[in-house]
Amino acid sequence: MIFSLLGFIAFSQPFCGVEVDNPFPLQRGFISSYLNQKIFETLIETGFVQDCKWGKPVLVKVKNVDFKGSSISGNRFSGYTFYLSLDIVLPKETLSYNLSKYVSLPNPSLGTLPIRSAMRDLLETYQLRIKKDLLEYKEKFKDGS
Repeated sequence: MIFSLLGFIAFSQPFCGVEVDNPFPLQRGFISSYLNQKIFETLIETGFVQDCKWGKPVLVKVKNVDFKGSSISGNRFSGYTFYLSLDIVLPKETLSYNLSKYVSLPNPSLGTLPIRSAMRDLLETYQLRIKKDLLEYKEKFKDGS
């Protein structure tokens, strides 16, 4: 039993949780917790193993968060573009992403809900690309080199 567990860990990439470094004040709590959750799920889905004895934390560095007006209706912005740049720091390589998503804001009384919705949509849109990159990383470093 112990040997099969060690064999499983040897052929998979261990990690010990996800840490998010987000110095930007725009929706910091929501963005950090959502990134933590989604990157953790994506790592598990691509075959990484949560193992704090053998693995190290995966660091997600948020490089930029921005929400800029991109269309005007009447005398106010009615559409925005949400930008998110981040690095996923793995033990042997860093994966970098510059993501963006258009958000319609027909009613300004919605507050920050469009930002949160854009964040969820953004990660759902790019999740396949991130999974592909993680699988390529695993293949590239599967023999421990």
